[in-house]
Amino acid sequence: MVILRLLLRHPDLDFIDIGANIGTYTMYVAALGRFVLSIDCFAPNIALIQQAVQLANVANRVVLVQNAIFSRSGELLHLTFNPNNIAAQQIEIHTNQTNNVHKVRHLSSEDPYIVKTITFDELLPVFNARGIRRALMKIDIEKSEHFVVQNGSRIFDTLEIPLVQMEWGGIQTHADRIKIVVDFFIIRRYNPISHNCTVLNTTEPETWPFDIY
Repeated sequence: MVILRLLLRHPDLDFIDIGANIGTYTMYVAALGRFVLSIDCFAPNIALIQQAVQLANVANRVVLVQNAIFSRSGELLHLTFNPNNIAAQQIEIHTNQTNNVHKVRHLSSEDPYIVKTITFDELLPVFNARGIRRALMKIDIEKSEHFVVQNGSRIFDTLEIPLVQMEWGGIQTHADRIKIVVDFFIIRRYNPISHNCTVLNTTEPETWPFDIY
């Protein structure tokens, strides 16, 4: 695992887990003694991570954020439901429209499929308060990866983030979202690679593999 190798090689690296799911990455990195910012909008996932954090006694190293990363803050959005894959919740986005979403009026504690949004940059004070300067990042938020970078420039400009692992399998069929992500990282001189370190062609992002770095 690329992230594991880098963490073991560089003890000063912390971790940002965007789309933490049940906390596999979060718990492993916290067990290494690193700080983890763990973000997931689905309440049942956050509850499982909270239990794991308490059992492992790593609460001092993990900050949990139960919000959906979006281009605007404070909105209530609806998640899709996939009975065949409990990990596949995603913000309902109308076909071929990058930011046209299914909004709702009221947040319900009884409905985990209604979530409140924040922008990624709103989390910068968390890093500043803890003196975090270098971190690896994992982004796996089911076709919504572009929302991270739409309002994430301040975090990327403040922190040194040498590697981003991103699920590309969902977003790669959406040309508008691809452009947002690719343009953001090219400007910051990131070079996309596959899991075996093959450099990927930035003019053909629709051909990239399911996971990229």
